[in-house]
Amino acid sequence: MSDLIRSSGAWWAQSSKHAKLTALGTTAILVVLGLITWTVWVSPSGPVSTAVHQALGVTPPKQKVSAAELQTRLTAAQEKIWALEGKLDSTTAKAGSRGDQIADLKAQIASLQSQLGAAQNRTGGTTTASGSGSGNDAAGSGGSGSAGSGSGSVNTGGSGSGSGSHGVTNPNGGPSKDPGTTPVSVPTKAQIMAQPTRWYGLYTEQSPFNWAEYDEVSQQVGKATNMVGFFQGFDQDFNASAVQRSWANGRLPLMTWETAPAKTGNDAKYVAGYTNKDVVSGKFDAYLTKYAKALAANEQPMVIRLDHEMNGSWYNWSEGTAQQNAPGSFVAMWQHVHDVFQANGADRYVIWNWAPSRIDKLGNPKYMQLDYLREYYPGAQYVDWVGMSGYYRTASEDPTFDTTFGKTLAQLREIAPDKKILLSEVGATETGTSVTNGQKAKWITSLFDGLANPANDDVIGFSYFSETATTIVDGARTTNDWRLNSRADSLQAFVDGIARTDTDYDLQEVKQ
Repeated sequence: MSDLIRSSGAWWAQSSKHAKLTALGTTAILVVLGLITWTVWVSPSGPVSTAVHQALGVTPPKQKVSAAELQTRLTAAQEKIWALEGKLDSTTAKAGSRGDQIADLKAQIASLQSQLGAAQNRTGGTTTASGSGSGNDAAGSGGSGSAGSGSGSVNTGGSGSGSGSHGVTNPNGGPSKDPGTTPVSVPTKAQIMAQPTRWYGLYTEQSPFNWAEYDEVSQQVGKATNMVGFFQGFDQDFNASAVQRSWANGRLPLMTWETAPAKTGNDAKYVAGYTNKDVVSGKFDAYLTKYAKALAANEQPMVIRLDHEMNGSWYNWSEGTAQQNAPGSFVAMWQHVHDVFQANGADRYVIWNWAPSRIDKLGNPKYMQLDYLREYYPGAQYVDWVGMSGYYRTASEDPTFDTTFGKTLAQLREIAPDKKILLSEVGATETGTSVTNGQKAKWITSLFDGLANPANDDVIGFSYFSETATTIVDGARTTNDWRLNSRADSLQAFVDGIARTDTDYDLQEVKQ
């Protein structure tokens, strides 16, 4: 029967599940088509209106519709397309053998988008609004950077391959630059996820808003990064400037987004008004919708690491009595944020990175259990990359890749076997007493040894936290120097490691 349906080209349903899919697609398509047709019809010189009235032998009515009203209708049509695509994406994850029907719906969407573009051309309007840009500080672990103005100029449409077969790299290998007036060509989300070479990112105290320290480290390392990390809180609007400044230098932006105000300390287990339940309840929906629309309008992909290290006990989005978050609330919160983005056209530009903390340094044996971590996983259709935070802190520990990452990687592969893994936030502190060849240098060398191991081919790279930071975890205050250039031997180990030819990196040299 399924062969008959496919060969006939019909996309109606033979079951209740198929009927629901058909009803969804038909209803949404008719609504969007109606909006677009209305836009073209009411235009006094519209081709549809003119042709019909000529056929009837009557004079078309002189109906005046303001450009603002037409733009409102077009924006509504675009949002309906986004909503349809979002629901279609959700259906696709569960669709199984309904591939032909889904392909037909996608073709209908493409047709509607073409008609929408034609209608926009007739009105002289566009649904691509300028990015909002908050101008707020971007709070990072151990410091914050003053953001740019966030004017929100957009790129050429998100198309292009970046820098050829290997995707993303600094376009000139020289000092970082601000976005210019020339549109920046960036890869699509699909191209980023298919990049065959690895990612090397840095967190510095003020990047991507001030590149001075970033450039200094890059010159010392001798290689340009193709990723840059920064932080935002749930009280900050989408910052188009941060994304544009990243892409102007060929760097994929990796944003850690925390469901707490930006200035919240990392030892605040409970932040009133920012629980997982608050997010799921819709309290932040207006904020999330505004954020998603601005991100979609900017048309440049980015990675969002939403509420990282959720399996620990120090952040307000973890589940526990201290956080006032019930079991299952983290997954519900993540899915809610994702769904709002999907409904507003932003999901096509976001790579969702689910990144717990290293499981064997959490202070509680139950946190090492596979089932414990699995309960925090939102599901394959809500996650693009998995990842982790992993740090080397104490001299008593072997400074090796397997010691720092091995146990957590094993669980990530159990929970999400179909996902690539990004070491989203890593670092090593200076420890040990040797003047040369310290433990940090050994750890850095082992990091690249681990990447060269074929067993870790699913690890697509790392983003190094090159800052000095004071943290408070469970009441214990610790200051660590994570910087790549904290000591000459540590820096040299990294210079040697990033230059290796057996780790699948394709990075440009930095011009001095």
